[in-house]
Amino acid sequence: MMDRRTLIGTGIAAAAASAMPGAALAQNRITVPFKLFDCHAHFYTNKPDEYPFHANGARYGAEAMIKKAMAHPMTAETILKMWDETGVGKGLGVQYNSTYSTDNRYLLDIAGKYPDRILPVVILDPLDHATPLTLELMAQYRGVTGVRFTGVMKDGEFGFLSDAAAGAWEAANALGLSITVMPLGHAPEAMGKVAAYAAKYPNVYIVIDHIGFPRPVEGGDFGLSPQHIALAGHKNVFYKYTTFLIEMLQAGNVPLGPFLEHMVETYGADHMVWGSDVGNTEGTYSDFVQTALQSAKGLGMDQQKALFHDTAERVFIPGGRGA
Repeated sequence: MMDRRTLIGTGIAAAAASAMPGAALAQNRITVPFKLFDCHAHFYTNKPDEYPFHANGARYGAEAMIKKAMAHPMTAETILKMWDETGVGKGLGVQYNSTYSTDNRYLLDIAGKYPDRILPVVILDPLDHATPLTLELMAQYRGVTGVRFTGVMKDGEFGFLSDAAAGAWEAANALGLSITVMPLGHAPEAMGKVAAYAAKYPNVYIVIDHIGFPRPVEGGDFGLSPQHIALAGHKNVFYKYTTFLIEMLQAGNVPLGPFLEHMVETYGADHMVWGSDVGNTEGTYSDFVQTALQSAKGLGMDQQKALFHDTAERVFIPGGRGA
């Protein structure tokens, strides 16, 4: 299973981006009779004096990431304009590790400025003893809807899915917050661990980025491992369909419509959400929206509304859902 860094390093994602059918979609624009909810937007500004960069973990290197952010900042106003032009009513601001690491100040500030449009999902260190209290305070005073954990397997386990992260999970469970997870590599093992955590922390809505990176193959279960499929039995697990995953599928010549229909059949549209990955994936926002809507044409309108709006509205609650 390729992890995110390896995928981009091979140039597959870049090749897929060039194949995005933007011109065709522009001529055959799809609209839906409801507002969209974007569950994966990355915000950053070009004001390092006010919001210093912490870009050492950026995939392309800190220098390249900072250059990108300075030249093309993804500010609240920039992305809100994109949302307004494409029918997106609101969305998640997902803390961007590549620019700010665990310094969530810019995200929290813009979410405070636009509380009806931008709902924050922060990044915190799951192993830090301060994280449970920090998460509680952020939920109470800054309206966070959840926290995101990501990383690779080390010594046979993912740090955020280990006993050392129990405090963070217990805090989220008590508050009724979401935890978004993005395990990099070893997908079947990670999905098995997610199943155990779903049972252990039933009041956490666990959201799996990019549907857990199924192998991009056509037919059958479209690359879902048995561990992926077994997650369907846990009703507090949700699955994020993203532009980044779409690029993986296109690079593998996997048809988007049948893939998405199989995911909905497996998990239910009421357990799936959509995210653009704007601010990270290269391309135009209108193409991200149109490609996703095009891939969902085979779904019923109720299923489309669940995928593109209703599920997210139910899962991501500012301050959490409570005990």
